[in-house]
Amino acid sequence: SGAVKGNLLFCLLFILILAFKQLYICILLFNLEMSTFRERNVPINIMRKSSVEEISDRIVNLLDEIEKRIESLRETATVMEQEKENIIEMLSTVQMNKDLLKLNQGEKDDIEATANRLINRCRAVQVSVATIRNSEQAKALEIVNEKIEDLLKKMQEDINMSRQTCQTYLNACNPDSPNGPIDQKFQANLIECTADDQKKIRRRLEQLLNLIERSEKTIGQASL
Repeated sequence: SGAVKGNLLFCLLFILILAFKQLYICILLFNLEMSTFRERNVPINIMRKSSVEEISDRIVNLLDEIEKRIESLRETATVMEQEKENIIEMLSTVQMNKDLLKLNQGEKDDIEATANRLINRCRAVQVSVATIRNSEQAKALEIVNEKIEDLLKKMQEDINMSRQTCQTYLNACNPDSPNGPIDQKFQANLIECTADDQKKIRRRLEQLLNLIERSEKTIGQASL
């Protein structure tokens, strides 16, 4: 029985040794497989990352190009908007040209009708660059436009006073080099407007002042 027990212990020990050996081999194989798996996936991850970065770069470059084209479009539209204003101003100048006083009534009526027709056609061309404004900026612009509209209405009543008022408004647009007194209330509203709106308001006032001065000259010629 002692020999049998010894043989059993030897067999158990041998089995344990084989089991540990097999376990060791399995661990080695597992580590080798994991190492191979990591090595195999590193290039894939790098390739995927590189691919995502390339796609992102292409999209960013495309958006940059589109932004440039949008800015170019806005600049072109702004130039067209200014050209429209210049044409209307030229037609208004024709209507107030002192040489019209030398023509007979029929000729003056024909020129007046043609000028009005051209002005209406020009105004029918809708060109505008929308400006993004918050509620305060929109309100300030509304107040400024109301003041300018009131000025236009008063031109028929007192053109001399209208010229002085227009000049004070224009001085508010040029605080660093004003040509006379500044309308402080108008300037306070003007400052709250966007930079684009301030430029348009200044250009509009310059054209309006030129129109008033030409009207004064025409009226002076007519009174002679």
